Amino acid sequence: MPEFTAPEPQTGGRPVILLGASNLTRDFPLILRLLQPSIGAPCDIYTALGHGRSYGTWSRLLHRALPGISRCDLWQALPTPDRISEQPLALLTDIGNDLIYGQSVDAIFSWVRLCLDQLQAIDARVTITLLPEFTLAKLSNLRFEMTRRLFFPKNPASLPDLIQKVGELNQRLIALAGDPRIRIVAPQPEWYGFDPIHYRVSQRALLWKTILTSWELENLEQQTVRNRLLDGWYAFTFLPPAVKRRWGKEIRSSQPTRMFADGTRISVY
Repeated sequence: MPEFTAPEPQTGGRPVILLGASNLTRDFPLILRLLQPSIGAPCDIYTALGHGRSYGTWSRLLHRALPGISRCDLWQALPTPDRISEQPLALLTDIGNDLIYGQSVDAIFSWVRLCLDQLQAIDARVTITLLPEFTLAKLSNLRFEMTRRLFFPKNPASLPDLIQKVGELNQRLIALAGDPRIRIVAPQPEWYGFDPIHYRVSQRALLWKTILTSWELENLEQQTVRNRLLDGWYAFTFLPPAVKRRWGKEIRSSQPTRMFADGTRISVY
């Protein structure tokens, strides 16, 4: 990773909006290493991420809570169309968490639609990843029940119910592909191992290239980066979001939170 300098006022660069949960959080540094040589500098990266992140409601992991992605302060921070010189790029991924929290397909899709409406207001080119139906189909009821009772005891959903909802949500997302500014990416079986939700470490560099090809960035395919197992700790530990709650107490951090030497700025919400 390039070294950071303290944030300073500057002319805005190309907006890149990254929205997601655990996969995005873990792979955020890797994605930066792929994108920076391909996009050119400077660019303004706006991200709403975090393990267990919800698209619509506050979500908690241990003592930390974050606001829903569709309702966080990111949307007020985006530049207005008259201040954007290059088409913004946007990614929506890790959309399935809310099903585990017991939210309905209608509610989740409405939150995704709210994000898209705001992205389309600035004419962003959007990539959306689907949920991995095939990994859930291979999951045993025993393993599912152990995971549910340990991490989501308040959600009474059964495995067949979850599989049905994943299929319904994927179909709603696929229907968005009628918009030429939106590309839908289906996950591939080789992206997953024993873990049915998180990407395999050995596949991460290759799969993110596949996901981001719709942005038509020069030199993306030629970028070579190493898969680093502990990358996610960097994003989790050193990128404080604009708003979070710790043990119930609200904590605010000014944004952008980091700036690279080339002028690229990172804002986390």
